[in-house]
Parts: sequence; C-alpha cells; structure tokens
Amino acid sequence: MAAPSPKQLLLPDPVEFLSDSQWAVFMALMDTVMPAILPPNSISSSTTTSASENDKSVLRLSENEYSEAAAKIRAAVAPHEVTAELIEAYLKERPSENPAFEKLMKVVLGGLPPGKKRELKILLTVLSTRPGSLILTSYGTPLPQLALEDRTKVLEGWRESRLWATRGLFKSMTTLGKLGFMRSSNSFAPLTGFPSVPKEWVATSSHPFEFVRPAAEVETEVVVIGSGCGSGVVTNRLANTFGKGVKVLVLEKGRHFDASYFPMSQTVGLSAMFEAGGVVESDDGSITVTAGSCFGGGGTVNWSASLQPQDFVRKDWAETYKMPFFEGEEFQECLDHVWEKMGVTDKITPNHGNQVLLNGGRQTGCKKCKIVPQNTRGQPHSCGYCTLGCANGEKMGPVNGWFPEAAEKGAVEFVEGFKAERVLFDETKKGKKVACGVAGVWTPEEGGEQVKVVIKAKKVVISAGTLWSPVVLMNSGLKNPQIGKNLYLHPVNFVAGAFDEDICPWEGGSLTTVVGDFEDLDGKGHGAKLEAMSMMPSLALPFLTWRSGSDYKLMAAKYRHMNQYISIVRDRDTGYIYKDPHTGDPRISYTPSDFDRAHNFVGVLELCKILYATGAREIHPCLPGFQPFVRSDTDSKKTDKAFKKWLRKLKKHGNKPPVAPFASAHQMGTCRMSAKAKDGVVDPRGRVWDTEGLYVADASVFPTASGVNPMVTTMALADWVARGICEDIKGELVDGKVPARL
Repeated sequence: MAAPSPKQLLLPDPVEFLSDSQWAVFMALMDTVMPAILPPNSISSSTTTSASENDKSVLRLSENEYSEAAAKIRAAVAPHEVTAELIEAYLKERPSENPAFEKLMKVVLGGLPPGKKRELKILLTVLSTRPGSLILTSYGTPLPQLALEDRTKVLEGWRESRLWATRGLFKSMTTLGKLGFMRSSNSFAPLTGFPSVPKEWVATSSHPFEFVRPAAEVETEVVVIGSGCGSGVVTNRLANTFGKGVKVLVLEKGRHFDASYFPMSQTVGLSAMFEAGGVVESDDGSITVTAGSCFGGGGTVNWSASLQPQDFVRKDWAETYKMPFFEGEEFQECLDHVWEKMGVTDKITPNHGNQVLLNGGRQTGCKKCKIVPQNTRGQPHSCGYCTLGCANGEKMGPVNGWFPEAAEKGAVEFVEGFKAERVLFDETKKGKKVACGVAGVWTPEEGGEQVKVVIKAKKVVISAGTLWSPVVLMNSGLKNPQIGKNLYLHPVNFVAGAFDEDICPWEGGSLTTVVGDFEDLDGKGHGAKLEAMSMMPSLALPFLTWRSGSDYKLMAAKYRHMNQYISIVRDRDTGYIYKDPHTGDPRISYTPSDFDRAHNFVGVLELCKILYATGAREIHPCLPGFQPFVRSDTDSKKTDKAFKKWLRKLKKHGNKPPVAPFASAHQMGTCRMSAKAKDGVVDPRGRVWDTEGLYVADASVFPTASGVNPMVTTMALADWVARGICEDIKGELVDGKVPARL
C-alpha cells in the first residue's frame, strides 16, 4: 500500500514560443550543464549509437573514471543505501531525455517578459549558425554540433568574459539547468534519500474558505487588493472592529491551495505559489527575486521567522524620516499585538544547520548569536518544507490565522484569480481624488474567458506587495514620481558546507537562528546578518557553484550531508519598479551596489569561518570561478594554515555580479511612507497622498529596508494603517451604519 501523500497539482500548459532549431540550441546548453555521464561501452537511452561512435551530448568516462565517480556518489549519500542501478540512472540522467524537464522549462521560459523572450530567441538563433557561433563561442560550428567538452569550454569562456551581458549568459543558462534538474529529476530524491513529505506527514485541511464568483459589477464597503501579510491583518482588524457591520472584499490574483496539497512537489510548488514561477530577475540579471503569489502571499511560503524591527531602524524612521510614532508606544502595541495573535515562540530546537550557525558563531567570537522566534502558535514546528506550504497549519500567516477569524467574525468575502488593474476615482474633493472602487479582470479557476469586473467601494486598501502595489497606483493615473522608487531587496549571497555527519537537512525548521554581529558595519545600521536557509533541493542547490556538469552532479549528491547559509544585507542603495510596456507587469531595475555587496562579502567570509570552526569537511562559497576548501589533513596546524591561505584567496576573489549569485526574498519600499508628500507615496497613516479613501498596507510602505525578515514589521504597519482606517470609517458612520456614499 502506497504511503499517504499530498494531493497533486499538474504544471500549467507550457507556452511554446521557440522554434525547433532554437529549442535544440537551448537543450544543447541544458545538456551541457547537466550532462549524461556514461562508461565507455554503454548506449545513451535516446540513441542507438555504440560507444565507439561520437555522441556529442554525453560525457564518456573510462572504466576506472566511471567506477571512481560511482564510488564517490555512494560515499556521498551514505549511510543511505543505494543500488548500482540507481547511481547509474543518476549519472545517466540528462535534460533532453526527461520530458518533465522539457515541459518545466517551457513553463518557466513562457513566464519571461516579452523583451527577454525576444532576446532569448535572438541568442539561440545566433548560436544555431556558423557565423553567430563563431562570434559567441569562438567555434565556427553551430553550438548543438559541438562536442560536450567544447560546449563546457564555451560556458567557462562566458563566465570569464569582460562583457557583463556575456557573463550574465553563463549565470542564466547554468542556473536554469540546475534549477530544472532539481525540480524534475527522477533519480535525485531516491539517490539522496530526500522524502517528498516530512516525517509522520498526515493529510490536513485549511479553513473552509468560500470564494465568490464576482458579477460584472460588485458593491462592498472596503475592498482589499491582495491577500498577503498586510491584507490579513487589515481584514482581521476591520472584522474585529465592525463585525458584520462593514462588508470587506479581499481580492487575490493567485489561487488558494488547501493544506491537503502541502507541501507541494519540487516540480510544481514554485510554479503554483510564486511570482512568475519563482524565476524573476532584475533587468540586468544581477539578482533573482522570489515573491509569494498565491492566497496568503508571502505568509504562505515564508520560513516563519518572526523578528521585530531593531531600535536603530525605528530610530532612523522616527528621526531621519520625521515619523516619531515609530519609536512610540502605539507602534510597539501593534508589534506586540501581531506577536500575540500569531503565538510567536522562541521555544525552538534548532536542526543541525541552525545549531552549526549558533555554535560556530560563538566559537568564532560572535556575541549576537540568537534563536529566531517563529509564528507557530507556541508550537516548536520542526518542518523544513514550509516554503512549499505548511501541511499542519501551524504557521500563522493570513491563511491559518488572520483570515479565518475575520471570516467568522466579519462580513468578509474572498475572490481568487482576480487581477486588480486600477483604482477608480469618481470626484475630486478639496484637490484630492476620492477612491470609489477597483477595476480588474477575473479568471475562473476552471479556465474559460476572463471577466472584466468593476468593484464599487467606499475604501480601497492596496496590499498587493512591493512589486504590484506601485503598478496598481501607476495604472490609476496618479502622477507621484515616488511611486515605484526606493526599492529595497535585502540581497543575499550563499555559502554551503558539507559535513561528515548524516544531516538530513530537510528535517527541522528552516530558519531558527541568526548571527547579528555584522549588521551595523557602517555605523548607520547597514550590514549583514547570517542565517540558515530552506534546504529544499529546488531552492538551495541551484545556487551551488557550477564548474562542470560532472562536478556539479557529484557535489549535489552530497546534499544529505550539506547545510547552506545566507549573508543577508540591509541595503542602503535602491532600485525601482516600472511597468513592462507590453504586459503591464512589474519589472525590476536593481543592481547590488558596491557598498552593499561589500557587506554581503563580509558575511560570506564569516560564514566560511563558522563552517571551518564547526568541522565542515568542505566549504563552498557560491561564487563561480572559485574552488571550495576541502579539509584533507588530520594535522590541525597544517589544516589551519591551509584554510587561512584559502581565505586570503577568497578575499581577493570578491562577489561581483552578474556571475556571483544574488537573490532576494524580501521586497520593500516602493510606496514609501513619508512625513511630506514630496518624499513618498503614503502619509504616516498609510493614506495615499492627494487622495481620499485610498490606502496602502504592505511592505512597500517601509521608509527603508527593515534589516530583519519583514513579516512582523509588515503586519505591525498594516495594523497601524488598519486602526487609522477604522477611525476614518467610524468618523463617517451615520447612526452607526456606513452611508451609501462616505
């Protein structure tokens, strides 16, 4: 009898926009990143050619080399026992022979902005010709016809190019190959012993939300755009204040997934629950951005970290940005309310990776090594799969905590599949536009034609997140030049460590400890925090350094012995959001500045020291072109000397984009809160400047980067804004009821 498992989703239908010849070039690149590795006398499964014939898409090893590779893999996955057939299947697996990889890549590439699709088509066309290949590869042969060894040299050449765009090609293609392999591989999970669900998984269900099918015109009192952390708090506050007396309609462009689907699979999870399938890049490719795009938003896919903003950040917002309430009792009351409501607890038993950070930080002299509280109703919550959905409902984001209470106490309704396009205004009062509703498009879950919908409302709250909230405002005819500016991303770099111990890194909470000694490197609150990261293969392993296909496969096989960490920076320097001219979707202009990435690199160096102090066998800074440190001598003095020499080389190597991977899971600031209209988008109560009845309540209103995982700060600010909305509504009630027009 099969073990119980979550309900399964399928990938959406792929978008076909590449020609057959362009697709052949792309898959030749993917087969270079993750090649089939065969012994001399075997036949690849996609061809009947013998070993003596030239198969350009595989790496053929001698008998001794192949036996050595198989032995390394067997050692890497120990004590998990595997068969010779499974090792062979893993080494043999390649993208062009895996239909799941091909479908996944077509879905991922189909989500690219039109401009990037056009660039990709041009690139692949050029590489399919002799003249074009000569220019981009130095070989006068179309790329698919090159031997695997030569294609590997092409990627290495791109990595070392003087041209930013060419180095970006290396990063993009190798990342796509690694990501696609980890999300679609048939052999990786059984090889490493990675289970598809946590230990003792049982099927559960979420609150039985009812989602309405909107008519072409809908009336409500308050409409909330978005269903993330800000929306959950605002909706909850309105329901607890007015009960059934004020109708609230919550709009979500993504879909709701019941807990019975969680955790989602490596293949489908990112596509179903993240913006653009989890593959969003800045325009120059220097940073990858992940943002929740499902019912519950970031609160559904985050790692439960519940940190309050630090005093120096609150002081900065109060004094530099002239909003003294940030240092006052009222804002602290909002923070405390959020903590209490979610049952935030620090009664945590760290898993191996988090304990290494805690112990190693102390061993290297750090003084700020702490437990990270979790929003888990006072429960220890040892699930490492939560970025793909919380199966047991302990993570108290909007879906498990804020919305169910609001639905029970208030007159709250929800719509999924609704893309809000713009805010509607019906008049001008004292020079201010008065919001009267929202226009958008609703897509039925079962498919079919989209329906244009107008929602009439007295109050409009935008809580669509830092990427989408400014786009809604831009679409609404507001001309404030601050809209979309001041984008902060908390950029991160990565370091991995492989240990002799059998870690099983998927077990235990993802992010439960932090080292904060390097958070203020400039005396103004800018610096790096050191944290563990989610060890889901599809999230962590694509950031590991690619040196060659064979090297990467052997390194990835060490997964069950591996921990991975981030150096996460409170960035000083900003980017901005603008609308894609073709789709209207948000585009990101952001490059980690020299100032901020220097702080990232301080964190990288300290993480390497922590891993060395705690006995890591291998230390892997995720920096292409740089070799890992491998502990090979039992003489501690010799090993110390070798590590110090390696560390000096690392300091010289640096972390320059676009080759060095930077990523962001925290987006903030694009609708900045400000004391004066010229300096931001919303006033200190979240009201959009020069409007009435229009508010923003999400991380986009942060004056600067929060410097900590932003969930609690977002929720507290949303509660602050919601209290103001409640006061505004109370001031406009007639005989205790909402008038027909406020």
